[in-house]
Amino acid sequence: MLYTWISRWFVTWTFSLMILYSQTACVYADNAKQTVENKQVIMIFVDGMSFTDLSRLITYPHVHNLLPKAGYGALTLRPVGQRNDPSAYLMSGSGGQALYTERSGTAYQWDEMYKEGVTAGQWYSQLNGSAHLETPIQDSIVFPGINRLLTENQDKPYNPSLGLLGSSIRQAGLIVSVYGNADTLWERKRNAALFAMDQYGRIGEGDVSKRCLQQEAAYPYGIRTDYPYLAKRILQENRSGLHVVELGDLARLYSLRTDTAPLYFNRLYAQILGEMDSFIGTILANQNPGQLVMLLSVNPNDQSQKEKSLLTPLLTWKNGQPSGVLTSQTTRQSGVANGLDLLPTILDWLQIPVPPQSIGYPITTDPSVPSTFPQFMLEIERINHIYQNRPTILYIYVMLQIFTLVLASVIWIWRKRVRTSEELDYRRAIRLWLLAMLFFPALFLLEPIMLANTPPLLVLGVIVLLAFGGALLVERLPFPQLLLAVAGFTTVCILIDGFTGAKAMSRSYMGYDPVIAARFYGLGNEYEGVLIGSMILLVSALYEGWRRRGARCLVLGSCLFAFVLFYMAYPTLGTNAGGFLAGMVGFGITLFRLQEWHLGKKGLLYVGGGLGVGILILVWLHVQPGQPTTHIGRVAHDILNGNWTQVVQIIERKLQMNLRLIRISAWSKVFVVSLLVIGLLSLRPQQFLKTLSLRYPTLVRGFGGIIAGSIATLILNDSGIVSAATSIIFFVIPVLYAALMDAEGEASQG
Repeated sequence: MLYTWISRWFVTWTFSLMILYSQTACVYADNAKQTVENKQVIMIFVDGMSFTDLSRLITYPHVHNLLPKAGYGALTLRPVGQRNDPSAYLMSGSGGQALYTERSGTAYQWDEMYKEGVTAGQWYSQLNGSAHLETPIQDSIVFPGINRLLTENQDKPYNPSLGLLGSSIRQAGLIVSVYGNADTLWERKRNAALFAMDQYGRIGEGDVSKRCLQQEAAYPYGIRTDYPYLAKRILQENRSGLHVVELGDLARLYSLRTDTAPLYFNRLYAQILGEMDSFIGTILANQNPGQLVMLLSVNPNDQSQKEKSLLTPLLTWKNGQPSGVLTSQTTRQSGVANGLDLLPTILDWLQIPVPPQSIGYPITTDPSVPSTFPQFMLEIERINHIYQNRPTILYIYVMLQIFTLVLASVIWIWRKRVRTSEELDYRRAIRLWLLAMLFFPALFLLEPIMLANTPPLLVLGVIVLLAFGGALLVERLPFPQLLLAVAGFTTVCILIDGFTGAKAMSRSYMGYDPVIAARFYGLGNEYEGVLIGSMILLVSALYEGWRRRGARCLVLGSCLFAFVLFYMAYPTLGTNAGGFLAGMVGFGITLFRLQEWHLGKKGLLYVGGGLGVGILILVWLHVQPGQPTTHIGRVAHDILNGNWTQVVQIIERKLQMNLRLIRISAWSKVFVVSLLVIGLLSLRPQQFLKTLSLRYPTLVRGFGGIIAGSIATLILNDSGIVSAATSIIFFVIPVLYAALMDAEGEASQG
């Protein structure tokens, strides 16, 4: 009996514990499942929305009240092909380079009629067979042109990952849905599907058909977005994943702007913004803690593009997380993110690993910038102002350089015909203007501090006056000290700005800006050439002044060159691989020439070996743990991982960019004219460079280093012609200045 009782007791408790354990496990599993299911990203794309539209939208009640809880930033994106909505959506969803072609078409509902008698699902099946088909349901969406799109992206200098976002979410077992469209009477526009589709052109659920629209005769094309229907579909979705809404009313209105009466346009505009405001308020009023809600546009309307206001708005709402200005590791600029950052931001929120093909980084709030929304909008205006006026400013500056070089060369050649005091004054004015041109790069760097949002002609006027003032201050100095002062001023300005975050360079007309989306941080291509040229001129002038102190000059020059190279290479400073390698070539050859070491074959081997060491240093610096990931770091990781295809494609893209700039850039004209002037000074009368070398031998030897640095940066940089042109002026202008001084002396004696 005792044995039987113990046995029953043991079985009963064991069974009870098993049930308790299984129930507890289920609870834990349900909690874990609930945590995953609560993770949602709701993206509200407003086609054609610009910052002008956002400025109006925030005056409406819902968005106005929700703005203090929002993160706010600007998106920039440089498409591979034409700048339009499909290209922007495709690139953002691919996480990298991708080309859209109109022949690829758009997305369709599975049961939607594609052509007469053929549904989109049937057409998709005929193109793909059964390999990529799943059980079709009414809500599934397909992009029949996916194979054509893949074909169009073959044999390009990049590895396209079309549908990377949708594929990553699908592989994680989560849902992707798309609702809404920007259709017109004559054309289907379901561009958001390009953002959310997977690699086979599929989207699991959603509705992009005419069911998302209402007939409304007063609206553009007689249709309007059915906001209650879209809100119902989004709010009833409780599964984890990505849910995309495309709102097309604003884009439809803008497409008919020139055909619509202005007063009626304004009336419709206000009504559409009001409906959008109510829809956004409805979505955010029902926001769950696990939801990330994003309001954005990836491409501005045609009117904004004409005004060169290409940045687009991005607002984010995260329950329980801080609001404020947005940024990413891609840009390292407060208030600015790249369109390619959307993919990693979504996957990071959904706790899905970001694929290595993705170029961007998650968008985060920048806690170091206590910026208010009005301050942020002022900064956007400033960025747009720079982009809008940059071509005018730089074109005038480049033409002034060319005109000055040609005029100074002509006056120098005809020097024997000049004898009057009035003509001597003209020559002095040209000489001062030459000297002033050397001050321009540093003054362009200081301009954002002095003259923010100033009209371009006034900017040029102030810079011209300051440059002439600087020329008058230093013209009485002996020639080596004069060059030392100008080069030192330029170099110090660049380095101080570089070591304090490059705030001036990122907003300089000669720097870079987010709209171009070519570079966001570090040392820009224009100032790369300026820094190489001015640094070599600085050290050469030091050598000329300390000609009898060879050992001290060698130590000081080597330290200065090493300091600049460190700035160029370090991940949180210059981050300029081409500039670092070109600087190694230019600085190395300069030291050889200044020390009068015979270059020869052994010297060339030293230069080649130095480049190899430089590449190793770059790789080592940019793969160190704790350092921010940079574009150089990505290449370094590709090299270390043996991903040579990617490395070759990067080199190919850079070569293509350089060749294109050589053909179309005004800087190429400066470089060619500078070479012609150098040739003239070397050959024409009495070989002036040879004469100058007798007077200033060390200084002239340093000019050879500037030539070497210019050629190196031309070869090693994707915008090499720009850097080459900005560096070579630190050779050609000083020599022309000396030539006019020499001619002035001859004329005064005559």
